[in-house]
Order: sequence, then C-alpha cells, then structure tokens
Amino acid sequence: MDADAAVVWRDGSLIGADEATLPVLSHAMQRGTTVFDVLRTVATDDGLAAFGLRQHVARFFRSMKLMGMTTDRSVDELEKAVHVVAKAFGEPAVIKLVAAWAEVPVGAIPVSTTPTIWVTAMEAPLREDVSLAVKTATAPKLTPEMLPPSLKVAASYTIGVREKMAAIADGFDDVVFRTVGGDLAEGSTQSLMIVADGRIVVPPLDTVLDGITRRMTLLAAESIGITTDVRPVAWTEVLEADELFLCSTGQAVAPIGRHDNRSIDAPGPVSAALADAVASVLAGRHELATRWLTPVV
Repeated sequence: MDADAAVVWRDGSLIGADEATLPVLSHAMQRGTTVFDVLRTVATDDGLAAFGLRQHVARFFRSMKLMGMTTDRSVDELEKAVHVVAKAFGEPAVIKLVAAWAEVPVGAIPVSTTPTIWVTAMEAPLREDVSLAVKTATAPKLTPEMLPPSLKVAASYTIGVREKMAAIADGFDDVVFRTVGGDLAEGSTQSLMIVADGRIVVPPLDTVLDGITRRMTLLAAESIGITTDVRPVAWTEVLEADELFLCSTGQAVAPIGRHDNRSIDAPGPVSAALADAVASVLAGRHELATRWLTPVV
C-alpha cells in the first residue's frame, strides 16, 4: 500500500497518513513518553484475522495507565479501530497502537494527562530467517524499579536500539540482554527462550515483558507435548543450552544459530516442531486458534 494512501485512525476519526504528525517539540518527541503496542493480522483459511487482539489492546491500556495517561476511549473502541484499519489495509500487516502527548509543554511535565491515540497498519511480512546470530549486550536490562517490564514506552527501547545497532556493525543480527544480577533477560524487542534436555525454559515476568506471542508460543509448546518451565535462567544455562530462539510478533520462533562465538544447530528439533505448531495456530488450523485469532470484520 502506498504510504500516502494509508489509513490512520486518530481519536475516533480516519485521517490520511500525511495528517498523522506530531510537533517536533511535543512531549512525546522530547521525552520519549510515547506508549505503543504492536499486533499482527494474518491470512487464515477463513480470511484475515487479528492475532491476540484482546490481549494486545488490554496491554496497551495497562501501559497507558503505568505512564500516567488517562483516556475516555474504551477497550471496545480500540478493538473496533483495529478492525477498521486492518480491513482498510486489506492484507496481512503489522498494526500499531500509539498513545502520545502531542502538546508542547513549557517544562518537563505534559500539558494534560490525556494523550492522542492512533491506530495504523504497515506492511511487514512474517520473517523466515533460517537462523540468527545474536550478541550479548554490553549493558544490562533496565531494572523493574527503573521501568516496569510491562510498560511499552519508547524510552525503554533506547538501550535496545543502541545495542542492536552496535551488534549489527559487528556482524550480528540482534542482541540478548542479561539482568543486572547476570541472569537471562530478553532480546532487544523479543522474548528469548532456551531449550535444555527437551524442555523450554523462559525467565519470569518480573524481569521481562509479558509478550503476547510468548504466551501463545508456550501454550503451543504444551499442546504438542513440550514441557515448559518459567523461572530465573542462570547465564550458564544460556551458554550450555541445546537450542536458543527469539519469540516476537515478527517471528514467533526465530532460531539462533550463533551466540557470541558459539555455534548452535538451528533450527533444533524442539524449535522446529514448535515453529510448525505456531504456524498452524496463525493459519487458523490449530485448536488454540479460536482463542488467539479474531476475524477481521
């Protein structure tokens, strides 16, 4: 779709993409306070469907609340906005929900706690990477006391952008973060899961984002008989894992073939089986599909 013809929903009205702008001195631009969430629409045998619609919109509202934003918009209204934008786009896409303080403040505090809310779509095919190379980030993940891991706000992704750019310059695809205590945290924008002795192990939600795709992926694993374990993951477990993979909206199971200087068989048998199960969910052919897919109407 041509960017100039893209449909954008803003505070209850459809506008052109060229109208979806922010003042350069707005609070959102200057302070990194933009709250967002990202979901995907997929092509199923029965037509276009939104993955995790209710879960993503609910998380978006939680992020706004954590940021101190207030709104009269309802969950139902935002879900309907996603339907409108997805239907107008007409093909599988990434749907982004954005809440930003657009006013220009005199000081550091926003003029009003009420943000402007946008919903828009962009073309972003599901990745089909055979295997990724990841580097251990030089900085630790921000602690929950600094920024709650469940808050999706622009400022919290700054370190991830910086570290990933440096990793790409060194010949890697992405980074993996450790907690301040040295345990496994997550990727730059993804959950990271390890496979040890046929079991999938992931860090608890007190240190990492409650990923919507992560939730579905763990259920998909259990549906095909793979045991999952949610607990702190020591760094030695990462270094000795049989398989590693990233999990996100862009690709639910992205196998890692190199971590720093270590080569890993990728995809391994567990991540390959899990990728097939997840693909079945997203195609609407798995028993979990009715729980996670909402037809676009």
